[in-house]
Amino acid sequence: MVDSSRRRGRRREVMSSHNRCWIWGRNVVRETLRAGRWPILELLVSADLEEKLLNEVQRLSDRKGVELLAVSDAELTKACRTGEHQGLAARMAPFPCQGVDEFLSTLPADAVVVVLDRLQDPFNFGAIIRSASTLGIRRLVLGAHGPVDVNSQVARSSVGAVTHLPIARTDDLARLVDLLREQGYQVVAASEKARVPLFEADFRQPTVMIIGNEGSGISSELLSRCDVSVSIPMSGRVGSLNAAVAAGILFYEMRRQRITTK
Repeated sequence: MVDSSRRRGRRREVMSSHNRCWIWGRNVVRETLRAGRWPILELLVSADLEEKLLNEVQRLSDRKGVELLAVSDAELTKACRTGEHQGLAARMAPFPCQGVDEFLSTLPADAVVVVLDRLQDPFNFGAIIRSASTLGIRRLVLGAHGPVDVNSQVARSSVGAVTHLPIARTDDLARLVDLLREQGYQVVAASEKARVPLFEADFRQPTVMIIGNEGSGISSELLSRCDVSVSIPMSGRVGSLNAAVAAGILFYEMRRQRITTK
């Protein structure tokens, strides 16, 4: 670990990098270190961090070859622009999304793939990742030019799960869906307007689940490629669900069917 008093020039450089993606908080930073998928450019730790946690972070950072820099709480707050850092913050490189070739070559057999079509809210995105990582989703795909990206909000709302779920990007979601259909995947649209209840669909086969934009839903280009559209049966005066809540229900039903039929 490097003492900040001996690295003032470097510290000033670190603190000026507000335009880079920072993640913070003990759980998120530790999970990111453990996974080793998302490159860490700078790892800052509070000089007042308790010894047990400090030793754990030091071991993880040494294992991953990441330099650990001790700074004051005030400097941590300045770096990530929040006082909620819990003594740990990291400046991140761009998130390493898979390309189409890598995605297809590493896709497990009989997988469930989730395609997010123009999702906008990073908190929805992070919550969807968290549910996906715990409910058997093997891959997640985004459009290359969509409004949502992997950033600190996504990392925090996923509680670090973003580092454990392979995420791919493509500039042609429709083409990727076509390729998966050719490999025997069924393509399912999640839509509150669908007449087929979620539990009547068969998710025991390889499946692509498409979840659309929070306001406009799934694009017509992708919707035309779907074999079936499913909805979540609801009651009450509010006729729709938050995208992340709906995704969690969809993922659970897919997981339930696959577990109970084995």
